[in-house]
Amino acid sequence: MIGWLVLLCAGCNASYPFQPSNPVPTALHILYQTPMGPALIGESFGFTAYIFNSDGGLQDVTANATWVASNTNVIRPVANPGRFIAVAPGVADISAIYQGLSNTLSLSVIEPDRQFPSLAITTINPPRPTVGQTASVSAVLRLSGSPSQTVTSQAVWTSSDLHVLTVTPNGSSATVRAISVGTAVITASFNGLTATYGLSVLP
Repeated sequence: MIGWLVLLCAGCNASYPFQPSNPVPTALHILYQTPMGPALIGESFGFTAYIFNSDGGLQDVTANATWVASNTNVIRPVANPGRFIAVAPGVADISAIYQGLSNTLSLSVIEPDRQFPSLAITTINPPRPTVGQTASVSAVLRLSGSPSQTVTSQAVWTSSDLHVLTVTPNGSSATVRAISVGTAVITASFNGLTATYGLSVLP
């Protein structure tokens, strides 16, 4: 019996004390700093980069990530990490890279004087919901020479990622529910017109 105890204790001493391994980054997400639809020429905007660690934690790595715009004729980075400015109409991808992980989202840039009719998504409150919160949005139809019309209840609403956001019409506004951390694009469609808005969910 003593021999077995010595053997067992020797095995315990070989691995004690236990040293937990450092958390390993497993995923990278780009989050909008504010909700936004197509950017207007001259508009500046920013993004935040978060990594998900193997221990379930989140870490803001905006300052340490590498930020890239796929088309600098449309969107150009500015001095601060994660900040960009819209310079010409078009579409460009914005990417963040950190320790071998990357994430990309697309952004459209339009002229300030949009043609009519046009559809827009307005009034996102709160601007950056946390998991479990809801936000309110509206779809507004703009016609040249006429007052804007709210068409929220007639529009068809979709979310690009139902694991992150769901959207449900509710009279004059639509309810956006934050399901999990991440970024998704809300789309409203009405009479052949579409409007999009990117929205991020915080922890």
